[in-house]
Amino acid sequence: MRIIDADMHLRDEDGEIRRYLRPPWNAGRRTLYPFDNFDRTLGGRLGRPAQSPQAHLEDMEAEAIDVAVLYPTNGLFIGEVRERAFAVALTQAYNEWVARFCETAPERLKAVAMVPIQDPDAAARELERAVRTLGLVGAMVPTFCRVGPRNPGDRWLDPLYAVAEMLGVPVALHASGGVTAANDRFATFLEIHAFSHVPEQMAALTAVVLGGVLERFPRLKVGFMEAGCGWVPFWLEHLDEEYALRREEADHLRRAPSDYVRTGAVYFGVEPEEQGIRLAAECVGPDRLLYASDYPHWDSGWPNTSRCLRERTDLSEQWKTQLLGENAARFYGL
Repeated sequence: MRIIDADMHLRDEDGEIRRYLRPPWNAGRRTLYPFDNFDRTLGGRLGRPAQSPQAHLEDMEAEAIDVAVLYPTNGLFIGEVRERAFAVALTQAYNEWVARFCETAPERLKAVAMVPIQDPDAAARELERAVRTLGLVGAMVPTFCRVGPRNPGDRWLDPLYAVAEMLGVPVALHASGGVTAANDRFATFLEIHAFSHVPEQMAALTAVVLGGVLERFPRLKVGFMEAGCGWVPFWLEHLDEEYALRREEADHLRRAPSDYVRTGAVYFGVEPEEQGIRLAAECVGPDRLLYASDYPHWDSGWPNTSRCLRERTDLSEQWKTQLLGENAARFYGL
């Protein structure tokens, strides 16, 4: 069974990225991203301190992972950057750094590109450069942005979606797990993180489907990452019910919301232990679900994530083969 981790993360520390920042952006800033200062690792007791490609490869062996698709950690906060020109420079620097990171084992380490959605034309150009020149396999788009598109369904992002469709690479929507407009009512990181990834992806799916992205770009591959899949059947049913009553407010759609998800190239990350996998597979198809470890973050189940999924008795061997590798290979074009 070929195992592909569809959502592994990097420790993209500021010091690493600064080496790739061009003047005048490579001086004068204490931090590259504005983000919260919660102690996510609880003094280093949670998560893995992986910094190097070698450390990633060693820890992939413990999970029997053949290929890992890498996402940023600090870079998840790219949507918090308010300065458009700096967002462009920062994403260029990250993409060059991560391409070099993957050169250690190019057959096993793949990466998605960060794109500056604060500037849609620059985002489209950067995605094309990242794929054609740097060998990256898709684009990561934050679900929440301070400056730029109101949501991922905004036509603001059409230049990016058009290039992704043309290149045949996916757009993967990913939340930061930090403070957004939805969870700014809470005080503790526990509350904020608990009410982050799933609500953000519910909002993103609503925006993408009701906003007509899948109608305008029928060959676009879209992924909703790190929120599990148990919410998907409920939310598709909810969207269909709402649309049936008020379809004149989305007259650009030709089908029910769930039809776009089931017949389009729409994928969802799964948590290996979640009980909703079977229900989601029956709802959208077992060929649309992606195994992910979330390594090396504080809430990852490393080194038991792939084992947890492999040893489940409620999923068929065919479904496991699809979830653990075949679906990710198709999604990322590996």
